[in-house]
Amino acid sequence: MIERDPVVRRIEKRAINFQGWRGEDTHIQPLKTQRYGYNGYFSFHYDWDPSVKEGNRVTTFMIYLVDECTGGGTNFPRLQQPDDHRWCDVIACDEDDRDGYNGVTFKPVAGSAIFWENMHPNGSFHHGVRHASLPVKSGEKVGLNIWTWDSAWKEPTV
Repeated sequence: MIERDPVVRRIEKRAINFQGWRGEDTHIQPLKTQRYGYNGYFSFHYDWDPSVKEGNRVTTFMIYLVDECTGGGTNFPRLQQPDDHRWCDVIACDEDDRDGYNGVTFKPVAGSAIFWENMHPNGSFHHGVRHASLPVKSGEKVGLNIWTWDSAWKEPTV
């Protein structure tokens, strides 16, 4: 966890402003960094928690701070790989770069960020955002997570 100094507060404010439509019940959880060395990874998961009945993580920012590594991308197996090769600076486009993973793998490029919504507008969980931090093959990767929590969220009734 990162101490909430003036720089961190400014980052939090920018993250909230980016999502301008969020309401009064939305706040940024404490920022968290992850450092992955050789073979470091985080298994496939969602950022929302189905066991929580009131409040949940509605959005995620994943920001790459250090990219002195090979491997270590963030894979979303349920997303469709874009055909537009302009994306190839930030996603793995070649089969060799994809390491056999389906979906979209974002390369760890320092200074770049991935943003996604963990819930649909109706409040249901978005199953398309299952993701993992893939193993670092060499070197080191450092990332910053910014999670937006909505304390007013309630499990949709069907």
